Amino acid sequence: MKDFFDIMLILIITLTMFISMMFFASELTIQQEAIHLRSRVIEIIEIENGYTESAKTRVNKLIKNSKHNIIVNTSKNGSLEFGEKIIIEIIIFYERKLPFNAISKIVKYTIMGEYYNING
Repeated sequence: MKDFFDIMLILIITLTMFISMMFFASELTIQQEAIHLRSRVIEIIEIENGYTESAKTRVNKLIKNSKHNIIVNTSKNGSLEFGEKIIIEIIIFYERKLPFNAISKIVKYTIMGEYYNING
């Protein structure tokens, strides 16, 4: 009898985790998109030697492909001097729909990043 309850407990916990992952998979997708976008923006800043106009257009092309509302803020525009730091903030707005709740909510997810110019 004890084995039956152990098996039932394991099944209930597994199903609960699986259902939770189904409902909140979009949250993880948004976080991964933000991390990927931050890496791409830092890469573009490194290639363009700062957040110049050409870097802005490349970043805007990346943002345009997304289905979410994305805002990219930087602490400094223009080219960077040697050793200068730039702080990048990426904000993604998305609609969170929770199960058993008819009202959706607009949620803001923010991720920060830094880049130090070491190219002389």
